[in-house]
Amino acid sequence: MKITGGSLKGRNITIAGNGVARYTSSKIREALFDMIGDIQDNKVLDLFAGSGSFAIEAFSRGAAFATCVEKDKHTAIALKNNLMHLSLNNYCHVLNMDVRYAIPFLYKKAYIYDIIFMDPPYERGCILETMSLLKDNIIYDKNTTFILEHSKRETLNFSTFDGWDEITSRRYGDTVISMCKPDYSFLMKYKES
Repeated sequence: MKITGGSLKGRNITIAGNGVARYTSSKIREALFDMIGDIQDNKVLDLFAGSGSFAIEAFSRGAAFATCVEKDKHTAIALKNNLMHLSLNNYCHVLNMDVRYAIPFLYKKAYIYDIIFMDPPYERGCILETMSLLKDNIIYDKNTTFILEHSKRETLNFSTFDGWDEITSRRYGDTVISMCKPDYSFLMKYKES
């Protein structure tokens, strides 16, 4: 798999050959970063990270720091090898753990991210569960962009995601990329409690 843009464009990312992860195509990754825009010096959280393609693409385009969360041991090893091969290992923290434990862990460490990306297994209810966890563990601010990659068969109704406002949603074959921001009034209520 090749990096699609930025300073590392054309360099290879090795994917774990264990059949556990589904990988985002280069076409979708390119479209996704066109949607995001400038990410210079951003801090990125890559949930369900796989071999780290999102975080690595973000570094290639100027991100300053990333945390990758991947629970499968062999996939996490491939991710760490990719970071080392590209000399990015000093800028990326890899958590080999389940997202359900990683989010509260990052909250306790007081991390705040500019971009939170999630590409969970399709059609297993992971997005709703993860968004609920993020609602209870604030590791973002009002300017943070959330990017959700999901199947076209998973309908995300942002009006039921109390606390987030949808920015845009685009479909690429079976895949949908949805972007949202935290609702400012929700964050204010949270800070007051």
